[in-house]
Amino acid sequence: MSRTPIDLFIEALPAAAGRTFSEKSSAPWIITVDEKPKPFPAGAQLLTLLLVAEPSKAEAVLQISLESTLFLVAALSGTATVPEQFQPEHAQVVRAALAKACEKAAEVLPGTQVKLQLAKTVSWTPVRQVSLTGTDGASGRVQLQLLFTADWHRVGTTADTVPTQALTTGKGVTVSVLENVEIDVVLQFGERQLPLREIGELRSGSVIELDKYLSDPAELLLAGRVVARGEVVIVDGNYGLRVTEVV
Repeated sequence: MSRTPIDLFIEALPAAAGRTFSEKSSAPWIITVDEKPKPFPAGAQLLTLLLVAEPSKAEAVLQISLESTLFLVAALSGTATVPEQFQPEHAQVVRAALAKACEKAAEVLPGTQVKLQLAKTVSWTPVRQVSLTGTDGASGRVQLQLLFTADWHRVGTTADTVPTQALTTGKGVTVSVLENVEIDVVLQFGERQLPLREIGELRSGSVIELDKYLSDPAELLLAGRVVARGEVVIVDGNYGLRVTEVV
């Protein structure tokens, strides 16, 4: 039986998440897929993150309990003390780490980019549910849950990547004709979702915290997709990007 896009993503995510967590903490992390799904108990307080695959717009949800969220915040911050109360900035720390892991895992799906954003509720019935357990081998464990819509069965399929294939293979397209066409690209340092209230309160001197660490690479976007990553440099007084990775 051939593996579906959901299978491929689930297989890639544990290693990607393990590497991401290990890079940001002082201990090596191991993430495993549980043999049987372990749904969170009814009424459990959860941090819910919406995972959107581009260009198909297929949705999935990644959930983690608030208890695991606080433990993960402490681990990723390199501190021994787990926060006693959940704060909005804790959600951003966990979202940023999981977003990086999901981006790496999505590399197994041709022509696919994924974005992870905070969500409140899930308005659809999942076709597949998967549980993952993560541990740093010392202080504790975290449990994650992935819920997929039926649309995920076509993520990364030929239908999603036909335009790119037609251009690169030359079928019916003379590539040389397009070589001098100028295309706008965007250098992105990071992003952040703000409530409308906070946007209305912005003033000169306001500081907005992004979802990237200083050590994280900046991203070069083409039509909303990340095509390269690298280090920000100054060239003759202008910002520039020294490319370290082509996606």
